[in-house]
Amino acid sequence: MVPCLWGDSCGSRLGADGQSIPPGRPPRSARGPLAAEETEEDALWSLIELDPLFELKLLSAAEAGGSELPPGAPSPSELIEDATAKIRADETLRGRMAEAGLGDVCGAAVRAIFVDQSVSLALSRGLAADDVWPATARAIVAECLVLADGDAGGSFPMDAATRDALVDDITAVLGGSARGIGASLGGVGLGVALRLGATGPVERRRDVVTKAVAPVTGDVALYLARGKGIRDFIGAAIRSAPPPVTVVAHSLGGVAALELLGTGRYPEAQLLITVGSQAPLLYELNALPTLPFGTPLPDGVPRWVNVFDPRDLLAFIGEKIFPGRVTDLVVDSGVPFPRAHSAYFTSPQFYAILDEVMP
Repeated sequence: MVPCLWGDSCGSRLGADGQSIPPGRPPRSARGPLAAEETEEDALWSLIELDPLFELKLLSAAEAGGSELPPGAPSPSELIEDATAKIRADETLRGRMAEAGLGDVCGAAVRAIFVDQSVSLALSRGLAADDVWPATARAIVAECLVLADGDAGGSFPMDAATRDALVDDITAVLGGSARGIGASLGGVGLGVALRLGATGPVERRRDVVTKAVAPVTGDVALYLARGKGIRDFIGAAIRSAPPPVTVVAHSLGGVAALELLGTGRYPEAQLLITVGSQAPLLYELNALPTLPFGTPLPDGVPRWVNVFDPRDLLAFIGEKIFPGRVTDLVVDSGVPFPRAHSAYFTSPQFYAILDEVMP
């Protein structure tokens, strides 16, 4: 047997020892607010996005904080019927859901949550409205996102601020008051909740998660094999725009735009803004077709601003890879991956960056 370990000499490797990979916290030179380490709230939202009923299931099973309904009190079915009617009748809420892009799925999401026995069990234990309704509102919003992901065939863009505002709106319509996620879990502490996890519904989300990530990885593979057509397409768009031109390129678009502008044939492009891009990583891996690792960034590349979210596992940083030629600016969407890869475009932080750096 003769070894043929081609990966040792011909395989890809991180030529700069992983300097394109964002650290746990954004670099100190990054503009914008620094993202905090992942909190228990972040982790619970990740589980709720996997299983919108996760918090309600824990709430209905908690030992503390509930009692049987007193005589004459509305039954759980009556409370659910009333809650459904309130949501349907509230025009302001409908407008806000539509503005967020969830108007078409909101009705189905409400039905899916209220038909589950978890809500009835929580209500039957006599838990306070400020316990049940905020958890229900989070479940409805999470179910909306699951349905929207399915319709989009990928990850529906939404940042945490928009998501949490919708939760507050639904909670108010239901008659509760805003409470922090997990605050109503009673005897089931947050640590226990996180250890319990949500393994069953992962299969339900795997299709959506795969569809969200596969186009990126597939497009990268296609680009690396036959990228000229993509670069030519972007070049035609630059030429058709009145100068000076700012190129805003998301994900793989940032890779193609970087290589295109490096040719020096587009002097009208005065600014390149990459968003959630893999360009620094592919350069470090010596995988860019026109820019081998170790080659200086061509003079044709204009001022380069690279926007990344530490939660976006498909976003990389470039300041250490191209010192003095790229500025890394951070956006913290507050939502888990893969939604973080598309949430830039609903984040006020991102548009504040555009306002600041664009001519």
